[in-house]
Amino acid sequence: MATISSPGLATGLDVNSIIEKLMELERQPLTRLTNKESTYQAKITAYGSVKSALSTLQTAATTLADATTFSGKSATVSDSTVLSAAASSTAAAGNYSISVTQLAKFHTLRSNTDYAATTDTFNTGNLAISIGGGAAVDVPINGTNNTLAGIRQAINDANAGVNATIVNDGTTNRLMLSSTTSGAVGAISVVATDSGSGGTHALSGLDSAALVQTQGADDAVVAINGLTITRSSNTITDAIEGVTLTLNKGTALEPGTSTLSIANNTAATKTAIDSFVTAYNSIVTMLKTNSAYDAATRKGAILNAEGTVRSIQAELSNLVQTSVTGVAGGIATLSSIGISVQTDGKLAVDNTKLSAALADPTKDVSALFTQATEGNEGIALRFKTSTRALIAFDGLIAGRTDGIKASLKDIDRSREALNVRLVGIEARYRAQFTAMDGLASSLNRTSQYLTQQLSSLPSIS
Repeated sequence: MATISSPGLATGLDVNSIIEKLMELERQPLTRLTNKESTYQAKITAYGSVKSALSTLQTAATTLADATTFSGKSATVSDSTVLSAAASSTAAAGNYSISVTQLAKFHTLRSNTDYAATTDTFNTGNLAISIGGGAAVDVPINGTNNTLAGIRQAINDANAGVNATIVNDGTTNRLMLSSTTSGAVGAISVVATDSGSGGTHALSGLDSAALVQTQGADDAVVAINGLTITRSSNTITDAIEGVTLTLNKGTALEPGTSTLSIANNTAATKTAIDSFVTAYNSIVTMLKTNSAYDAATRKGAILNAEGTVRSIQAELSNLVQTSVTGVAGGIATLSSIGISVQTDGKLAVDNTKLSAALADPTKDVSALFTQATEGNEGIALRFKTSTRALIAFDGLIAGRTDGIKASLKDIDRSREALNVRLVGIEARYRAQFTAMDGLASSLNRTSQYLTQQLSSLPSIS
């Protein structure tokens, strides 16, 4: 028969509690592994934040390393009701006096015959529509489309370069044709040919000779610094190099006049520089905070004493102190245009000095950042190259995090081995206490037997 055992029954000891306490001591290495694992995980997270901050710095440096950041132009007009303007980097700085005496218009014609309803019928035949003297597009009119509404739809379906609509003027219906091309090159010509009969109206009523012009095919006429030019569109891209003009109003009797000013867009450059400084200061602060040591508590931040952090800090410090030789205007460093390194390692911008440098045509601020001469690269280009290397898949940060991940795998293996060992230790403790309990039980039985035997002996007086 199987026996029911309870550890400690013979000895009176709480064997389960004793074993649990002993196992707590045995598990201390496991706790140390868990704490070390948490530290490693925190380091990986911290390096992830550092990598993200460096990526932001790389993006800002990439923008500054692009010469177009420094070649942007701004266009302003004195009267935006007359025209608007936009300038590209190829535009030359300067001022222009502009006078608009005519806007480009879309040629528009209407029928001159009274049509009582859109169902009025026409003779069958053909409408040949041409734009600006180009090849004509035939619009066949047959028994399926020889109503006023049918002709309108047939013209639109033909994609002949005009939009056809029916307008009711309160008395009668008119067919209206509007060119889809502005200016003289959009002039509409219609040749109507009647080849059949049976309609209420003849197709000849839709011939150019019978149509009434409601808006001429006018070109835009504009004078730029006294030079008159004509264009078929109110959007002019080829009058002033790098400048797009959009004309809004002006007639021969009431010319629209405005002054156009093209200038270097230093605001965009200043924004790019400010973004760079902000990104640099962010990574400097992050590295300093995560590697700090508190002497009072004698505790270091998560990346304290990390050689990788010190290497990044040194790299950034060297980059920001870079000197570029041969730049026009006697500028060679960031400090020469108003960007200085503070005692805490961060950058500060003297906006007055920076604005003066950007406005001075003798100072090649662009070259200071973008110069591509090997061995004498611009500051932004050096930052772009260096930060890219730091955050690359085989870069400094990746090398360190790969090492930490390898340590985490070692911890996993050590934990697995320790857990196996702990199972064995607990089993040994239980076996030992079970043996001790068995011995105590045997001694108790022997004691009871001896007591009984002694009590049965005759007493001696």
